[in-house]
Amino acid sequence: MIFDASLHLEAWSKIYRELHPGSTESPSPRQFCGPRNEVILRQIAPWLTPAQCEQYSARKERMYRQACIDQPEKLKLVPGLEEFLNTLQQRDIPFGLASASIKENIDFYYDTYALGRWFRKEDIVFDDGTYADKGAMHLEAARRLNVAFSDCLVIEDSPSSIRQARKNGAGRIVAVTGGAAEAAEEALLDADYQIYDFTQFDLSWL
Repeated sequence: MIFDASLHLEAWSKIYRELHPGSTESPSPRQFCGPRNEVILRQIAPWLTPAQCEQYSARKERMYRQACIDQPEKLKLVPGLEEFLNTLQQRDIPFGLASASIKENIDFYYDTYALGRWFRKEDIVFDDGTYADKGAMHLEAARRLNVAFSDCLVIEDSPSSIRQARKNGAGRIVAVTGGAAEAAEEALLDADYQIYDFTQFDLSWL
């Protein structure tokens, strides 16, 4: 819904440097986009206890939210998204939101973007610690809509989440790349369609 990958990477880079003081290495940026925070932390710091993972996860998200506030020019909905969601409402097409973000981020988004225009907060699927991955969140979102996942069109910006949607049998998949060349190339492998932003969404795909 927003092109915020750079802000997530900024926060994760700070966490990585804290966990690896003096290291000149850093993991690939794709490791930070898509997986749940616990999975990311297990990959970059497998020695952390569950309690420490929770603390670092919360700290990373506080850094991310502050970066959003400090860089308001990046705090905008993806072009065309508002019109797209309004069209879904007008056509009475059921839709939901599944996010790998934690509750504090969902609350932040909900207030910042007035998401109540389109979503009831209690219907949003987020990382509450009970889902194995984003694919499981997709399935839960479909269940809450009372729609078979094979009848769902999934819109994603994370290559790993797109792969999970394909594995779970999504009806159609649209990759939103935001102009990221690497993401665009990888997303093409599993997505049915690819768009830069929602101004390019073809309503016939519905």
